[in-house]
Amino acid sequence: MEISLFDAAIKGFLNILQLKVFFAMMVGVSIGTFTAVAPQGLGIPLVYAILLPVVIKWEPLTGIALLIGASSVSAICAAYLPILFGIPGGSGSQATVLDGYPMGKKGEGRRALGASFMAGGMGCLIGTFTLIAAIPAAKPLIYLMGSPELFVIMLWGLSMVAVLAGSRPLKGLIATAFGLLLATIGQQAQSGIMRYVFDQPYLLDGMSISIMALALFGVPSALDLALTKLGVEQQPVPLKGSLFDGVRDTVREWWLVVRCSFVGVWVGIVPGLGSQVVDWLAYGHAAQSCKGGRQTFGTGDVRGVIAPESANDAKDGGDLVTTLLLGFPQGVSTALFIVALLAWGFVPGPEMIKKNADIIYSVVWIQGFAGIAGTLVGFCLAGQLAKLAEVRYTFMVPIMFMFILMGAFSVNRDPLDLVVVVGFGFLGYFMRRSGYPRPAMILGLVLGDLMEKYLYRSVASYGYSWMARPAVIVIFIIAAVSLFFTLRGKLRAKQEDPLATLKGAIARTPDEN
Repeated sequence: MEISLFDAAIKGFLNILQLKVFFAMMVGVSIGTFTAVAPQGLGIPLVYAILLPVVIKWEPLTGIALLIGASSVSAICAAYLPILFGIPGGSGSQATVLDGYPMGKKGEGRRALGASFMAGGMGCLIGTFTLIAAIPAAKPLIYLMGSPELFVIMLWGLSMVAVLAGSRPLKGLIATAFGLLLATIGQQAQSGIMRYVFDQPYLLDGMSISIMALALFGVPSALDLALTKLGVEQQPVPLKGSLFDGVRDTVREWWLVVRCSFVGVWVGIVPGLGSQVVDWLAYGHAAQSCKGGRQTFGTGDVRGVIAPESANDAKDGGDLVTTLLLGFPQGVSTALFIVALLAWGFVPGPEMIKKNADIIYSVVWIQGFAGIAGTLVGFCLAGQLAKLAEVRYTFMVPIMFMFILMGAFSVNRDPLDLVVVVGFGFLGYFMRRSGYPRPAMILGLVLGDLMEKYLYRSVASYGYSWMARPAVIVIFIIAAVSLFFTLRGKLRAKQEDPLATLKGAIARTPDEN
């Protein structure tokens, strides 16, 4: 029975007061913090891929608390590498290095970290409040959407991600098409027809997305780390100054935090943009709109830390708007989160708002509380967390391989899963080295079943006249226009030097390199 949104919000809040749910959230916060600080290129997609085979067997709320807790805090603590070592952090925190590292060299490392923690926490809350506001605003529109509209929206999001996920649009489209083909393996849900099974019982249920995620993201990351011996070799800058100086800077620049947070929310909602551009968009906006920014940005201006960090954390709220309310992911992490929801019996999108609104509000509450917890952890353990950035690859590689193999075997306890992990792991490594975007492939695999379901329903209900529905035509036009401008922008970018405007800001001396 459908309940009101107010009752759903109250029930969602009561859900997270359960001790095991709160404990799982704090464990997720700890995992996300380590992921953000570790220098070996770890990321939330890899963490989700390792955790997914385990958490899908848990109770839904406990698993959701662990996953959202990890992803919510990972961006808040991602400023250590840029500020202390001058090394770009994960996607979404790369612009922080332009001003964070100069501040660290001037003895203002703690001030820069304090500003990043405070701006990240405020951005996370703004993104959470945006998600709260979007639920009642989107509910009337969602009731007007049927299977045809949802199919076109997913097609739009998939095409944008395929183009933007790689440096070459053609490779992105090839990877997406391959993911869609893999999604057709097994028994077709509506008709019961067996496809590409080849008399192998292992393929009757199709390819396990959790196994594929482990293979495409876990194995290549571990191999790359082992072969390149990636790690932090240089000494960090001295951690001097006061964290509360950065807090005061952030409070004083509250309007900049608000503006950049909404830049992050917008990037999270728009299909295909994602964390690769959010920090640069916010940094560019701040450099152009802040007084004297053109002269001081890139030399150690604290506003150059506040802007990208607030946008990066607010983006998660925008990601969840499309993930939970429309049912299509904005990236690999949200795609794997959808996999977990489907495994627990929840269908993201209109069905979830109508039947499981309390689960959506539980995600909202967990997102907000995890952001607060991550900010407090950053302030209380700044010195100790800085030491984690010096963990060597020789310690990380064996642990990564152990968790990858254990996670793969725990899904079905089938030895063939290990064969699939190894085989597709090498494929993922080849794709990483050859420039084929793995996120586009995993998104095609995740969305393939959902798109096929909505297309089947559309044809069964309306015939081919579903393409003449007004909403479908409008969405098609918007998708075509946005895809055209995206492709044109990428072609223009190839003709220009992408680092021309940043050479002065990111130039380093030989010893720093």
